Amino acid sequence: MHSKTLLFTLLLLTTSSLSGCVGEEEEEILAFPVFSAVADDGETYDNQRMSGNAFIVVFSAEWCNNPCHTTMHAIWNTQPELPVLVMSTDPAENAGSLTLSDWHDSANAHDDEDGDSGIELTTYAFMKGVETAAALDITRPGSLAFVNGDGDITYLHEGRLDDTATIQEKWDEASGTA
Repeated sequence: MHSKTLLFTLLLLTTSSLSGCVGEEEEEILAFPVFSAVADDGETYDNQRMSGNAFIVVFSAEWCNNPCHTTMHAIWNTQPELPVLVMSTDPAENAGSLTLSDWHDSANAHDDEDGDSGIELTTYAFMKGVETAAALDITRPGSLAFVNGDGDITYLHEGRLDDTATIQEKWDEASGTA
């Protein structure tokens, strides 16, 4: 009789620990890492400054034209003037001779053709972000993080993203307009 009681208790514990596992799993909330960097506009961007506002981070590198510039312009083409932080994943000593301003100019020129200056990524701030990328285990240029006003990452995408429907959907989720 003792073994039946033990079996019943184990069965009861097992089934009760499984309750709630049948429905949808809750996604783990990942906070955007603590960061502080001076951008090409001379302004310091950090968690406190961005608090309360949704924003997008493009993890790039000074040498990365495609997929990075393609991703940046796809975001602009989806919705101009979104708050975008472009963080270099290259350590300062590996950046080459480009300044942050040169890098921003290079990204602006991505869509220039036949004397047409194309669009200017005026609301994008270019800065170093090696530690931030490392904290998120970002290894591919052009990767994106959509961050809500609470500082939580609502969507993390590694590699090029140029699908405007996905960009709009993920921005709407981060900004609370979905």
